[in-house]
Amino acid sequence: MAIIAPKSQTSRDNRVDFWRGIALMMIFVNHVPGTVWERYTSRNFGFSDAAELFVFLAGFAAAFAYGRPFLGGYRLFASLKAYRRAGTLFLVQMTLTMLTIGLFAWAALAFGEGRLMWRMNLNALSTEPLEAFFGLASFGHQFGYVNILPMYIALLLIMPIHLWLASISRELMLGASIAFWAVTWTFNLNIPAFPNPGGWFFNPLAWQVIFAVGLYAGLRKTAGLPSVPYRPWLFALALGYLLVSFVIVHYGLWSLIFDLGIPGPLTSFDKTFAAVPRVLHVLALVYVFANASPGSPFADIRRENVIAAMGRHSLPVFACGTLLSLVCQTIKFGGEEHVLFDTTLIGIGIGIQILIAQWIEWWGGYQKSVAAERSAGRPHGTTREPETASPPAPPSATLSAAHDARGP
Repeated sequence: MAIIAPKSQTSRDNRVDFWRGIALMMIFVNHVPGTVWERYTSRNFGFSDAAELFVFLAGFAAAFAYGRPFLGGYRLFASLKAYRRAGTLFLVQMTLTMLTIGLFAWAALAFGEGRLMWRMNLNALSTEPLEAFFGLASFGHQFGYVNILPMYIALLLIMPIHLWLASISRELMLGASIAFWAVTWTFNLNIPAFPNPGGWFFNPLAWQVIFAVGLYAGLRKTAGLPSVPYRPWLFALALGYLLVSFVIVHYGLWSLIFDLGIPGPLTSFDKTFAAVPRVLHVLALVYVFANASPGSPFADIRRENVIAAMGRHSLPVFACGTLLSLVCQTIKFGGEEHVLFDTTLIGIGIGIQILIAQWIEWWGGYQKSVAAERSAGRPHGTTREPETASPPAPPSATLSAAHDARGP
């Protein structure tokens, strides 16, 4: 039986944007290795890191941006909308790639550090330039720290398949995704890299399962159902898993897992193939925080929250944060940890990202105010009279403005 898209929901869960903003900040910190603050990101407290959380939330947001119109009968429209977003991300990825080359080439010349051109997979530009540039254009060759967007582009391209299965049954979509994930690590499936051997670091054939779980939770939310229903026993189990993973990571007790004799995919921590412990960890993390008590500060996030604003504008913030992290790498190159220097470096980077999000917020509100005044036939800047106020937007417009958070 086909799923019929439910009635519009006009409220937006700012918690999704908040945690997406948190993930963006942690990604930025992790992309500046060698600072003291790197010790305090989520990867030091469990099996997963900010990348898994970000992909889950991207899937959740995709349920609103693409799932609703797709399940409402506008399959071609939703699919082309996703492909258009993928095209935008492609342009952003190409821009970041060229800026990365320019930045590290300049830093190598300015600082006299040729070693900078041998970081992050940049060395192929010198040893195999023709092959490397073809690889960059085709995503076969990806720089370290600039390799998340290609994976997300691939997820957008295959998302219509997820949604087609979800139109039959959400559970069918989720089950098929999990089955394909199992196939990828059973047969070591990945998209080939070029010119270097191996495959993509972020293997979209495996990471699609995290995206699909987020999409499943989001589709439940659009249907008026709890995205993650609360069960006391499940909450306790998730909390226990987070505690065990923290103890193992913090105290280095990896032998507790490796000595179990369980097949590799169930006990490995391979990031490329989204190993089982990593996926279970991010799902446990989401479940615990999604079911936070009403009195928790994470239960009621306001729209005005600056971190939530970062999550609402994730693509420009992510792109800027990626470039800033690479700038910080060139500044930090070869340096030791230093609390004051590292705090200043990370603080300025995060501060710039916050300012970008606030600028976009202001600019969006300013454009709306100008449009409202023009529709009312008044010059910009004049005082609004009560009788000339614009009528409220229709529910469809409210839905579009509230939920078109497509992430990154």
